[in-house]
Amino acid sequence: MITAIEWGPVGVWAGAIATALAVIVALLSSLGLFSRYRRARLRITFEPAQPWCRYVEQPDGSTALWARVGVENVGGTTARGCIGRLIGLSTNGVVRTDVDPLQLRWAGVPRSMSFDPVDIRPGQREFLNVLFRRDGSPRWAIVTFTADDFQPGFETELDVDQPHVLQIALYADNADTVIRDQPVDAGTQRLSPRQRGAD
Repeated sequence: MITAIEWGPVGVWAGAIATALAVIVALLSSLGLFSRYRRARLRITFEPAQPWCRYVEQPDGSTALWARVGVENVGGTTARGCIGRLIGLSTNGVVRTDVDPLQLRWAGVPRSMSFDPVDIRPGQREFLNVLFRRDGSPRWAIVTFTADDFQPGFETELDVDQPHVLQIALYADNADTVIRDQPVDAGTQRLSPRQRGAD
């Protein structure tokens, strides 16, 4: 003979289940499980067109080209304390061991603030200046510190007639580091659109 099991009032069971679920959600939240879906997530972008490649007229009437990478926050919260650095360089397929990491300048801010860390909100895009070349110049200049007391100990200009790969890293206080290998083709006026590495 089958005996009936008394489960009690439905409201008591529903309350117990809701309490258990609330405790589980609170525990998972305190461990940061849900924050990873809302955290800041950065992406480095480049296209061989405006606004990544910007021609500007110089005070003397000549033109120059700024080659920049875009920095976008595709995450759910503000990326805090972002800085960009050139962390490696290859020329003609050979890694340059003579080049130390260099900090890159943010575009669109006064020069006195261009090396300060920036906060990038969700959906916001900023630009890092990477290379600069005056019209007719045989060399790209890496856009970094220009102060008289900055002596990097290596050449910060690159021959236009040689292929280069710049390794650019983006750091933030609350997002994973992003690294991108950005080719610069020999004999061209701009960076190559090819992408290597993480974005």
